[in-house]
Amino acid sequence: MTRTSAPLLTVTLVLGTCPPERRTVARQIAGSSSALVSIERSGLGESAHAEIDDAIEAIVRHPLAPRHLVLDCGSTVRPVDAVSAVLGHRDEAFLDAVVTVVDAAHLLRDLHDDEYVTHEDDDGDTVYTARSMITVEHIEYADTIAVAGRRGVTHAQLAVLLALLSHLNPTALTRLVEPVATRPRATPGVSATAGSRQPLARYRDSPFDLERFTTSPGWIAMLNGEHRPWVDHERVTTLRFDSPRPMHPERLLACFDGPIEAGDLGQVIRTAGFLALATRASRVGVFQHVGSMIDLEPTSFETSDPGAPLGQELVITGIDLDEAAITAALHGCTLTDEELLAGPAAWARYPDAFTPWSSTHEH
Repeated sequence: MTRTSAPLLTVTLVLGTCPPERRTVARQIAGSSSALVSIERSGLGESAHAEIDDAIEAIVRHPLAPRHLVLDCGSTVRPVDAVSAVLGHRDEAFLDAVVTVVDAAHLLRDLHDDEYVTHEDDDGDTVYTARSMITVEHIEYADTIAVAGRRGVTHAQLAVLLALLSHLNPTALTRLVEPVATRPRATPGVSATAGSRQPLARYRDSPFDLERFTTSPGWIAMLNGEHRPWVDHERVTTLRFDSPRPMHPERLLACFDGPIEAGDLGQVIRTAGFLALATRASRVGVFQHVGSMIDLEPTSFETSDPGAPLGQELVITGIDLDEAAITAALHGCTLTDEELLAGPAAWARYPDAFTPWSSTHEH
């Protein structure tokens, strides 16, 4: 028997940090004719990848299984891990959509969750990941955002939240969803359930696009000059900060741990971009901030590379931001004229509380 070149299985990923709402939407997408498998035992990294592999292979091997698989991914499954797992089955499966479910009533709380989850990297070292970072990645890498849990949220609050989601991911299609009673259905030989019929087209009409996925975060769109949110609101702002001068690590941390976290400059939700730290002058870093979490990791760019980001290229998204004050505060974190003239040998002696970079830890 000759296998056709068309993918055997269509896969939809459903992500989100609030399990009840995520499961409800997953059932709605699955409808009465799709397999629904929960990826709940996994944490981060390879464990999630392996469980998704197992789910796809189980459906592919079963001749009576549906040809559409909805994967209800656990709260700590990261989008890049899930997408990578599905794309590893190109000869057997086609990734149709990445749907993130957010709980409107708890969204801002989830974006400030300072709890960490852990997993082991390839070297056996423990890696800590903030739940707030997973939440914002779920939003930033979705092609569809389903907004649920709106009880107690006013129309005015909802308008701000929808604009915030659109600023964090300008390419995503946002849908308001209502709870729907579901009816479990078993697929023969497969651990799966299904619910009331809801066509997938209700969530997105265009299929998954890898290029759109990799450039969908709002901060990347802003750096690329393509930040055009579908929904806007006067209280929600995304701004860009540029400076050729390196950052003083002590002043940078003091700025985020002080006036930014205290809300003195408005409610800063997300900061991300390329950053040059004076104490690590030879390499460009990627700066990440969400809630109270701050991280700085090395890129593959040396500062001397042609085409490498020059100095600071940071994007800040938030609510009721004082743009002038934020810009002034960040300028205050860069090196002064006197510090700049002192040179890299002097910069290397500055206090630096960021996690050390190993020579092999590069993106």
